[in-house]
Amino acid sequence: MNQVWSKLGKIMGGLCLVSGGTVSVGIVLSILIGHPGSILLTILLTLMAFFGLLPLAIGGLCLYTSFRAEHHAIRDRFFVLLQSNQGRLSLLDFAAATRLEPAIARRHLDLWAKEFTAEFEVTDDGDIDYVFANRPLALPENRLQVFTTAVRDVLRSL
Repeated sequence: MNQVWSKLGKIMGGLCLVSGGTVSVGIVLSILIGHPGSILLTILLTLMAFFGLLPLAIGGLCLYTSFRAEHHAIRDRFFVLLQSNQGRLSLLDFAAATRLEPAIARRHLDLWAKEFTAEFEVTDDGDIDYVFANRPLALPENRLQVFTTAVRDVLRSL
C-alpha cells in the first residue's frame, strides 16, 4: 500500500505544484503589469490564495507524504528480507527486492548497518554480505510507541 500511495502522491503532488505555481505566477504578473484597483486586487489575491497557494501547499504535502511512504515501504521490505534470510543480506539481493539502484540501496543498508550494529562478511565471489544480529528486531507498532521510546532514550542519556 505504501508503494501505491508513494507513486500516486508524487503524481498528484507534481500536478498540484505545477497548476498552483502557474496560477500564482500568472496572478502576480497580472497584478504587477495591470496595477488593478482595490476591488480587483482583492479578487485577484483571493483567487491566488484558493487556486494558487492552496494547490501549492497541497502539492508539497502530497510530495512529502509520498516520499515518507516510499521510505517506509523500503524499510518494511528490508525487515521482511532480513527475517527471511536469517539476518544475512547482500547488496544485490536488497537492490533487486526493492528495485533501487545499487548506490541508493547501499546507502540504506549502510545506515541500517550503523543503526543495528551489523557486521560485514566478504563472500567467495567478492561480494559483501551485511550480517545483522540474530536477535529479533522489534518494529514499533505505532507513532506513540516511537515517541515514548525516543523520550525514554533521551531521558536515559541525561
